[in-house]
Amino acid sequence: MRDIESSRGLVTPFSSKSLVNQLEGLAQNVYASGALNNDFYELWTSRHLSVRQIAVFARNYGEFNRAFPEVLAVMISSTRDIHAQAEYAKTLYSEMGYGNPDKVHSVLFDAWLAELGERLGDRTSLEWTRLACELPVLPETKALIEGEKRLYGVDNATGAGAQLALEWQAYTMLRKLYDGAALYKSLWQAEDAFHESCEYFYAHIGATEKEHKVESLKAARQFAIDDESFERVQQGFYEHLGLFESFWNAVARAMKAAQQH
Repeated sequence: MRDIESSRGLVTPFSSKSLVNQLEGLAQNVYASGALNNDFYELWTSRHLSVRQIAVFARNYGEFNRAFPEVLAVMISSTRDIHAQAEYAKTLYSEMGYGNPDKVHSVLFDAWLAELGERLGDRTSLEWTRLACELPVLPETKALIEGEKRLYGVDNATGAGAQLALEWQAYTMLRKLYDGAALYKSLWQAEDAFHESCEYFYAHIGATEKEHKVESLKAARQFAIDDESFERVQQGFYEHLGLFESFWNAVARAMKAAQQH
């Protein structure tokens, strides 16, 4: 996990006149972080993987996927700031398929997995109900989910920083996940059918994640009101990135170990 104390100098001290620039500058730090530059993405985007390896990824990322709406609900319930609540509610609404159960993001992810499993020779091999029964969740996955709930519930500024980190790395995260998924495109007989199966990725790398970035920035502005609160925004931001870094590297280790069995 990133040392929060050593990272505090990355953003200049709080200034009301430059708050927006400071928050955007903080958000830009996701691109050089271990949350986006790690062993998992290197593995996922470099070559075809076995069903066993993909299953490890699917079990752990799928667990995070399912828990994220609950995490957002913690954040909404932890603040009475109407503006922040509205921005977080927009993010939660999109995660839940804008009210359509068939379009809930975890459902779309499950559908892509099942399609991939079928083309790899066994549709049930990557079905969520089977994965959830057969594979344990990594400790780092549990730590990510519980860490998010803690960060989002501890105080508004820390939670806003954590959400800023999540949403500003999410577009690149989903783009890299799609880059890896595209390595299997040849398994679909029709190219259009492959793209139809990838609705989960397109739901994110279109307008959705761009909107979430804006929403998280607007929410953070409500709580970074002085030096002390801005410091807590930074702390939540870097701690969340650290949780993601640990999560992805643990998934990569487990995937490599799965290949050896």
